[in-house]
Amino acid sequence: MHPPTHRLHAGSLLACLAVLSASNGFAASPPITLDGRFDDWNDRAVAASDPAGEGGLDLVELRLADEPDWFQMLLTASGDFDLSDDNDLVLLLDTDQDPGTGLQVEGIGAELRFVFGARSGHYYPEATEDPEAGVELRYAPLGLQGAPTVTSPSFEIAIARDATIEGDPLFLEDRGSLVLTSGTGDRLPDQGSIPYQLDLDPPPPARDVPLARERAEDLRLVSWNVRFDSPWDDDQADRFRRLVRALDPDILNFQEIYDHTPSEARDRFVGWLGEDPADWYAAGNADCITVSRYPILYTEDLDTNLAVLVGTDPLLDRSLLIVNAHPPCCTNDDGRQEEIDQMLALLRRVRAGQHPEIPAEVAVQLTGDMNLVGLAQQLESLVTGDIVDEATWGPDVAPDVDGSALLDTTPLLTERRLGYTYRNDSPFASYWPGRLDVSIVSDSVLELGRQLVLETRFMSARRLDEYGLLAQDSASSDHLPLVTDVRRPTALVGDLDGD
Repeated sequence: MHPPTHRLHAGSLLACLAVLSASNGFAASPPITLDGRFDDWNDRAVAASDPAGEGGLDLVELRLADEPDWFQMLLTASGDFDLSDDNDLVLLLDTDQDPGTGLQVEGIGAELRFVFGARSGHYYPEATEDPEAGVELRYAPLGLQGAPTVTSPSFEIAIARDATIEGDPLFLEDRGSLVLTSGTGDRLPDQGSIPYQLDLDPPPPARDVPLARERAEDLRLVSWNVRFDSPWDDDQADRFRRLVRALDPDILNFQEIYDHTPSEARDRFVGWLGEDPADWYAAGNADCITVSRYPILYTEDLDTNLAVLVGTDPLLDRSLLIVNAHPPCCTNDDGRQEEIDQMLALLRRVRAGQHPEIPAEVAVQLTGDMNLVGLAQQLESLVTGDIVDEATWGPDVAPDVDGSALLDTTPLLTERRLGYTYRNDSPFASYWPGRLDVSIVSDSVLELGRQLVLETRFMSARRLDEYGLLAQDSASSDHLPLVTDVRRPTALVGDLDGD
């Protein structure tokens, strides 16, 4: 797991074991973590490159890596683009190294043609020259992952090695080749194709992260989009009950509770914890609801988003301002940025000592399903305080107590080197798994404890049994519980006087 940093990390395209020469030595390299950050790619060889300057979506570099569970790659272009929208990037994948099978295109026989901007593709079980022949599919049968979900010049992409389409395995042999093209005529490689050879060694050990707090006094914050009031669905209620009991939260920030009041949400979840709901607090609107073990001192609606001041002084030596948010989805970049600007305008008033109810030195968490599937500016604004529409919302804010940027915590799944928070396996779902939910905090006055995304579908039988969970419990919603444990700082970092 990468160390925390204030720095925004551009997205990156994941990795597939491809051996271009016996000297590459990929097996000795640490496994790739699919989290939209790229430091773990530094020692991976460049499989193909092309000078910049082609225009349009200009492909300049591809790196391949070795991960037995995944076919992975890191793709870089000469400028920012959105991997999941408004591009003409095409992956052609020959999985049996036979040019006479699959789609006859670009000198290879491709079993898979996937168009990233359309978020769809075709599988070709028979030889054909028609790209519209074969089996139409979206990302789910491929187990496709991509990071980041926002615009970037680089992206990690992964396809599951055990992917099947209508019962047929996608990867037919342990060798194959690939070609990447864009509608501008750009191509990686310029000629021929890029060979790969799949690693047959066992996968590296899974990340085995316990759910318990690192310290008993840590404050556990959970953000959770529960998908259209699903905790009250008879088919899903037991799953939510098991999940919330395993998490043992102190503060729950829900999104997509439309038809139940804050009190009803408190009663349901706190009752599942086996505690008296009268000892807890709740506030919210017809979307975002916060349920807290600690007193809620003040609330403020920000359109459908919610600002909540929580009396956490006994634990943190200060109160905690949580912005529980659910900006608009999908292609509505302007609407998302407008709501983020509104959140930052509130924070500017607070830091300037101009808010009558919220102290200037308050700790902050910006959290929720931010629907980050568009411009990277939205995530940058949340971390750095950069307000885009200053004519409406005023100047930028230095968001942390010490005037620095906030910390984007970027936790990983409980037992996988993956960073998604959203996953919908429906054949009709549009977006592949990605990090749509965030927890961004004041790390100048808060110290992080455990950070994780609870995904039961990858957990070991031992851990599931330990916490009373079932493997499909995370399917209760299309978003996963995002866990951030915080505490008061336990030590000073350096001494400005040099003493």
